[in-house]
Amino acid sequence: MVMQYAAGGALYPFVTLLLRDCGFTVAEISLVLLGGSAALLVSPFFWGMLADRFIPLNRLFAVMNGLALGALIAFGPQTRLVGVLLTLTAFFACYQPAPMLINALSYRHLANPHEQFAPLRAWGSLGWILPSLPVFLWLVADPGASFEFAVWLSAGLCLAMGALAFTLPHTPPGSVRRTDPDAAPLGYWAALRRLLRNPSYLVVLGSYLLIAASFAIQAYYSPPRLVDLGLARAWIGPIQSVGVVWEILLFRWRSIIVNRLGYSGSVLIGCLALVVRQLLFAYADSLWLLAASYLLVGTTVVLYHIGVSLLVEAIAGREVKSTAQTLLVLCSSGLGPMLANGAVAWLAPGVQPDLTGVFLFAAGLAGGATLLILARGRKLVPEVR
Repeated sequence: MVMQYAAGGALYPFVTLLLRDCGFTVAEISLVLLGGSAALLVSPFFWGMLADRFIPLNRLFAVMNGLALGALIAFGPQTRLVGVLLTLTAFFACYQPAPMLINALSYRHLANPHEQFAPLRAWGSLGWILPSLPVFLWLVADPGASFEFAVWLSAGLCLAMGALAFTLPHTPPGSVRRTDPDAAPLGYWAALRRLLRNPSYLVVLGSYLLIAASFAIQAYYSPPRLVDLGLARAWIGPIQSVGVVWEILLFRWRSIIVNRLGYSGSVLIGCLALVVRQLLFAYADSLWLLAASYLLVGTTVVLYHIGVSLLVEAIAGREVKSTAQTLLVLCSSGLGPMLANGAVAWLAPGVQPDLTGVFLFAAGLAGGATLLILARGRKLVPEVR
């Protein structure tokens, strides 16, 4: 869990500033990110189907991280837009579904995922912020240095995770795994059709799409907003780590919150936290207040993202559990960021544009997800089986 999340945490918080340092405009950066998101319209189906039908999930991590490593090695020397677009897109396609699949692997081997997963997932949050320290020290030593160091740090962590995959517990494809010897498997395609007809799952996917688009804006465009307001570049990683430290603490109380508010209530709070956070970035210019707003990002991760992931694990049949999780990636890393980056390219052209309208748009997206969850209400939970 730590290693898989660290491989992404080494690069994603800094990728926008890295591309801006290379001389790309916001519109060009949005195009690069849009390409990565477009690849994730296909790759979640591909990796999820492999895990559910053909390849043990633990072995699949070695393949995914090996390919992600190759993409980063190819990305490193690129200076032209086309080369950056192709190599970073390949990295997105191979790496991005991995965190969802590490969640799926964890669910398979936990006796009580609804109680035990949150403390385990806290280790993923720890992994996400660990690379911020070496990046911080790199920039303190040389304030004018490029964020290219983050690329090679991420590559090293992908290599380590690929090797570590061979020590993970064996997890055979869901379509051949028999939890009940007296019940025949439904079959992959029949189970997938049933999943896609489940109203709760469809509401979850719709809200996840809107939250993902809003979340992509906060992830990719908050760092340039902070730098433009005067934050030293070296502090970008530590500032974002504030929210992740809060995630780790909040994971300890998550069960209490869910038991008191239910899944619908806790997921709803996660949506509202993101609405408030985006409004702060639209209107506030206090660096202290904006740094503190990362607490709201952590709240969204723990109450919304993890709540939805656990709901999907309960809703999906055993034949399509990996696919159900990776379909969330279709929204969180594919359709959602495509919507976000397409809108940013239109709302904020130029190298250093005013991002107020961008964050207002992000607040509207999170508000739409809130309305979807409210409309389904407590019916989200009775569908869970």
